[in-house]
Amino acid sequence: MNEKYVVTSVDERRRFGTAGKENVFFDIQIETRRGSTGSIQIAQADYDKEKVQAALDALYERLELPFTLGES
Repeated sequence: MNEKYVVTSVDERRRFGTAGKENVFFDIQIETRRGSTGSIQIAQADYDKEKVQAALDALYERLELPFTLGES
């Protein structure tokens, strides 16, 4: 279990491009242990465990950055 953040929601979204092509995305929201929240959007083609994990970890690092500025 990931102790740094928790996934609070996952929503499937369908969008249509200019040529009428349907694109499927997943919006994933997290909350960090410090209470920060954020979300990412992942295309269906990239929706696998490794890519989602990497994207969520990167989001976590961006959200935590202001808290770590005074730390050495």
